[in-house]
Amino acid sequence: MAEQESQPAERDPAPSAAEALAAELRRLRLEAGQPSFRTMAKTAGSISHTTLYEAASGSRLPSWTTTRAYVRACGGDEAEWHRRWTAAADEGSAPPALPAQPAPPASPVEPSGPPVAANTTADTRADSTAASAAAEPPAGPGRGRRPIWTHAFCLLLGVALGVGSTLAVVGFRTSDAPPPSAHGCPSGDTESAPAEAAALPAPGPRPAAARTATDDSAPSWASRVAFDQQAVSSTEVVLPVLSPVTPGDALVVTMMLTSTCPGAVTVTDSRGDRFRIVGDVTDSLRHRVLLLAAFGAAALTAEDSIRVAHPRASKYHVAVDEFRGVSAVRAVGRASGDAGGTTFSTAANAAACTPGDLLVSTVGSNSGSAPEFGTSWTSLPALRLSSYRLTTAHRIATDPDHCAATGQTTSQWGAVLAVLH
Repeated sequence: MAEQESQPAERDPAPSAAEALAAELRRLRLEAGQPSFRTMAKTAGSISHTTLYEAASGSRLPSWTTTRAYVRACGGDEAEWHRRWTAAADEGSAPPALPAQPAPPASPVEPSGPPVAANTTADTRADSTAASAAAEPPAGPGRGRRPIWTHAFCLLLGVALGVGSTLAVVGFRTSDAPPPSAHGCPSGDTESAPAEAAALPAPGPRPAAARTATDDSAPSWASRVAFDQQAVSSTEVVLPVLSPVTPGDALVVTMMLTSTCPGAVTVTDSRGDRFRIVGDVTDSLRHRVLLLAAFGAAALTAEDSIRVAHPRASKYHVAVDEFRGVSAVRAVGRASGDAGGTTFSTAANAAACTPGDLLVSTVGSNSGSAPEFGTSWTSLPALRLSSYRLTTAHRIATDPDHCAATGQTTSQWGAVLAVLH
């Protein structure tokens, strides 16, 4: 009986840096008594429970901000975990080892049999030429031997023709694809954002979202329903509802996408509310700031969620706020400016308003000083990731001649103002 050849046992691949760190985070959570991710999010304060869950999944290395919030929620040693996270980040950023290069082929010899089909046009033509030369009858009486340089010339000519035709085919196939632009997005990716809501008819009444007794009250802010900020590799985020929404109220989404590609932004919730883009501005560094709104919203609870889909970007900041006493958009203002100035303002793009209207403005900024609205504005909790900030504020209009969002900053900025009534 032939002896069976033993096969080496296959080894599982070593876990990635993100997977190893996630395993340690799961162990820390277990040692802390296995608190729910919602409980951890409440303890962390600024990180959603879905983000904390993803940090423990190992799908990608979480940011240090997320890792720190996770560790704090589980009572871990922040300094020790910062060392672990830094080591994982350094390991994850190391370039992969290059595969061993094959040895150069030996000097070619004349094949003893039919030529093997090659993968490229150049190789095919070269082999055909070589085969023709090999099949030529040997020299005999009355037939002179062809000089060796003629064979070399024919071979080189075949290779040149093959390479030229291959390049022509490749060039033809790739000429249809647009070249990448400086910010890494295909130049043909020019899908435009939906028309602004101010130019669209307001959505009709929703029977399932009947207004309550607050219909005739003055416009006011109710609560921050959801928020998150992350460095991202995907183009979608699902935000859990952190504060219940009263049926009939308005939901205003403020958002910043940094180093983003052109493309549509859509927001939906699990109750079918329709969010329209109210204002949209992109600055010279391709940082995009948007404000969207849904009026007459359905009742939302902690069991619901809000889904945001966006084009490729390096980071996102997004917040959802509930307002009462408004049901439509009256006007929109928007502007952007480069770093090095002292103020931000939408005054150059005037927005008409009347006393009693609700003004909601959001400013996305990068580096420099944090945007600060004027004294008549009420600022909401700002979102910050590294040097990027999303700052939102609101106030009641008192003078129709001053319907602009204005404040102080030295940052690169983009601002949107919505006049709601």
